[in-house]
Amino acid sequence: MARRNDLYYNLGMPPVDGPLDFTLCFLTRGDQVLMLHRRKAPNRGLWNGVGGHLEPGESPLAGCLREVWEETGLSIPAARFGGLVTWEGFEFPPGGLYLFTAEAPPGEVTGDGEGDLAWRWRGWVFSSPQVVGNIHLFAPLLLAGAAPRRYHFAYRDGRLVVHTVHPLPPQLRVE
Repeated sequence: MARRNDLYYNLGMPPVDGPLDFTLCFLTRGDQVLMLHRRKAPNRGLWNGVGGHLEPGESPLAGCLREVWEETGLSIPAARFGGLVTWEGFEFPPGGLYLFTAEAPPGEVTGDGEGDLAWRWRGWVFSSPQVVGNIHLFAPLLLAGAAPRRYHFAYRDGRLVVHTVHPLPPQLRVE
């Protein structure tokens, strides 16, 4: 599992000064997406997918499955890799995360204190000002099943100033 800047060079993408240390998963049930209303920084007070830090030695996929279980109480057997989100100039140090999607199994969700969980319509996720802003830019492609991409976001003074989308080569592994 590559987590350092050499990953970007090896994939022919501009580098970011930071590690890929997080996962983010969007669980779906039909046209609804499970969202987490964050109680902690970054993005405190906004709605986001579920995810978190990778543990030492943990693969991105294993981290995604673990975080889904911890934050929702749902056990998913697999998740689809949807790409990378990278950032610079944000309220959090430069870095990135691995994006995933999965169909949610039946059952009730139970939170773990990270925030409130709620099922939201895709249209709301794609447009609401209550949702983390960059989700509006990548979620429509992600949830439509597009090939994995790198979505890069650069911020200045708390505002998004540029975003780019790059295809990812198939040799990138998340298992």
